[in-house]
Amino acid sequence: MHPVSVFVVRLVPLVAGGLAALLVARLAARLLAARPDNPAFARLYLVTQPLVAPLGRLDAGQPQYGAVLELSTLALIVLILVIGFLVWYALRGRHPDGPPHKEGQDG
Repeated sequence: MHPVSVFVVRLVPLVAGGLAALLVARLAARLLAARPDNPAFARLYLVTQPLVAPLGRLDAGQPQYGAVLELSTLALIVLILVIGFLVWYALRGRHPDGPPHKEGQDG
């Protein structure tokens, strides 16, 4: 496998995992009613808001402040992890009927 391909294959899970971690932090903060005037949480909400905005309709009935289960954030976490896995799987070139991974082989 070409070195650039190896780099991309390793980068996909890192990016997907990083985005998912930010969204999990947002979900936990919203569930625990973290105050948006706190600078750390304000920055977290500022960074993650563009990611969650397209799915904002899922949260139409939710209160703006207080403890909230943001369905848009939860759906986006699942979506990012699934898409990240599928992209990683496709880039690796593995298929369900392909040969099994042999111990001691890398990649």
